[in-house]
Amino acid sequence: MHTFAVITGDIVGSKSIDLDERENLLRVLKESFDEINENLIKDVHSTFEIFRGDSFQAVLRKPELSLIVSILIRARLRSENVNIPVKKKNWDARLAIGIGNIEFSTDKTVESDGQAFLFSGRDLDNMKISGERFRIQTPWYEVNAEMKVSLAFADSVISRWSKYQAQVFYYYLLQNEKQIELAERIKISQPAIHKRLTSGNVDCIDLLRIRFENLISSKL
Repeated sequence: MHTFAVITGDIVGSKSIDLDERENLLRVLKESFDEINENLIKDVHSTFEIFRGDSFQAVLRKPELSLIVSILIRARLRSENVNIPVKKKNWDARLAIGIGNIEFSTDKTVESDGQAFLFSGRDLDNMKISGERFRIQTPWYEVNAEMKVSLAFADSVISRWSKYQAQVFYYYLLQNEKQIELAERIKISQPAIHKRLTSGNVDCIDLLRIRFENLISSKL
């Protein structure tokens, strides 16, 4: 039986977002989903769906990519509106990753069911109480135990990214671009790119991403 990843997320503090900003928020989410599919997943069977206006769900046939996809979604949200005053609060999301089987699937993701959906949906509900931004649940105890610690550290790092750091991390992780290429894309100097990546703990993010991909791939 094929193993899937289901990412269920919702926007943090969505009730405080002005109505005139909600349209822009949905645009940003849709753009990030399209870019992630095109540049990273490259699988027409992987789906993203927005529901209730401030919640979304993704089904990935490559569960080893679920962590980097989750980080990319948060980076894209946190990087939006980089030209507005710093005092404006960054957008962000809670994301729960569930890895397992899918027993029932329909054209609408939110109507599907199975182990991966159960893990993801249940964890997201619990996160609204705990205040966490990242969680993962899999059928493997040792993976859950390791990732609980690792994701707590990752969440602490990502939650401190400025809009400018998040923008650099988004393109760095999405397309694996070199620093000189990132500098040309964002139109800042290469030393500025290096500073934003270093201050955002890029080495730790890379280590976690590679460890996660290898760990999940070894279980498939």
